[in-house]
Amino acid sequence: MTSEIRLVIADDHPIVRQGLRQVIEKAPELTIVAEAGDGQTALDQIKTAQPDIAILDIDMPALSGFEVARALARLQHPVSIVFLTVHCEEEFFNEALELGAKGYVLKDSSVSDIVSCIRAVVAGQNYVSPALTAYLFRQRRRETEPPRPELGVLTPT
Repeated sequence: MTSEIRLVIADDHPIVRQGLRQVIEKAPELTIVAEAGDGQTALDQIKTAQPDIAILDIDMPALSGFEVARALARLQHPVSIVFLTVHCEEEFFNEALELGAKGYVLKDSSVSDIVSCIRAVVAGQNYVSPALTAYLFRQRRRETEPPRPELGVLTPT
């Protein structure tokens, strides 16, 4: 691990940002270099501050967290993305993975989960809220199961 891990926090709710700051600042190696209350500001802050990790909410004004991630991918920006969200639906989770997210943490997780996620991502690992691991198993099964024939392809015997 590096001696200092630089973070940008982007969430449209000031109380969430304040709570994250309080939790994150307890870890001496973690430094919040910028905060944003909307996606466009988050994108600008990430480009300017050059953090190691961007913690993004999905639902934000101006640009969503997903739109910020897409813009960063187009720019080939090296920041690692962690989504901190209320969305526990599988389609949101899958989209985050497709966008290259290194972490996906639910806002109702324990406060230690976000710090564990940050440390895992810095160590080159991925992190998913424990409540979502069933999605990973389902996704893996879909990838390894042989394709099923369409009903129209079946013939009477």
